[in-house]
Amino acid sequence: MKTSFLAARTTRAALFSLLALGAYTEAQACPCGCVKICVDNLADRPAVSAAAPFVLDVRFDAIDQNERNDAAHAHWYGSHFLTTATVETQLGGQTWFLSVPRVERHLHTDKTAVGATNYDQTVVGLGDITIGTRFAWSGFTVNAGVKLPTGKDDIVFADPDGGLSRRYLQPGTGSTDVLAGIRKDFGAAGSAWSEFVQLQAEGSVASDANFRPGTTMSLGAGVRYKLTDNFAASLQGSLMRQFRDKNTMRLDPTTQRQVAAPTKSVYDEDLESGGLTTSVAAGLSYKFGAATSAYLFYSQPIVTRNYVAKSATSLVNPVHATAIWSLGLSHSF
Repeated sequence: MKTSFLAARTTRAALFSLLALGAYTEAQACPCGCVKICVDNLADRPAVSAAAPFVLDVRFDAIDQNERNDAAHAHWYGSHFLTTATVETQLGGQTWFLSVPRVERHLHTDKTAVGATNYDQTVVGLGDITIGTRFAWSGFTVNAGVKLPTGKDDIVFADPDGGLSRRYLQPGTGSTDVLAGIRKDFGAAGSAWSEFVQLQAEGSVASDANFRPGTTMSLGAGVRYKLTDNFAASLQGSLMRQFRDKNTMRLDPTTQRQVAAPTKSVYDEDLESGGLTTSVAAGLSYKFGAATSAYLFYSQPIVTRNYVAKSATSLVNPVHATAIWSLGLSHSF
């Protein structure tokens, strides 16, 4: 039995009416569900249509953080796997989306001191859900969204002395963020070449009294070339400025670290969260048909500048300055 247009529209309205209040804030959500370094597959996604009113994009990002800053700051290391499902539809002439991430981290300390105890821990959970909209304006594409505090932010890390206690390793930030940005696409109709440039920002508007994640701003650009009707190659670059997290939480006073340095916070490595990163990404995409496409990207940081060095000779290498493999599948239905 076919669903009538009115019934379909009513269903979409019911699904997304609760999103409108949050998305109205003119915030921008990255259209690709990014992991700090954002690669963009928007040009390769199937389009929403009356015959196929929904698009589902499932993306898997893998970060192998097995060596930090060429081993100059290797107190811990880990591997991170993020799976993000994004559903898009159209309502009122705009594209609306809901992104739900799953976060999985495998963390290990790497202490070399005599008698030191090393720890292993796996963190798995729902991340922070993003809701938002995308619409055309004067030749540009404006993106708007809100990231909600749905991910856990109070997991107790295994290392009592804080080796794994980085707040950014929690599945969620515990904050409500608005995301805002604008995008411009180039390329003549029928040309094998297309380009884009986009500016994005994310900032917290509500957080707990002791912790607020730092604001992130990024500038990205990319070029895409159609090798065949179904096969395309992309090259993208990004410049990301991430400001440091604000944190006033305290350690357990009985731990060795607190006794040795009572002024340190529970996440005393929050200096790692700030920096300026220049990255490049290369990718391939393939359309299996009008309704389905797949993509593979590799992102690599080229230059990382942390504005608070660990010492005179050592810079930190946080999660967002690590190579990322991204594999995704998009399908309209």
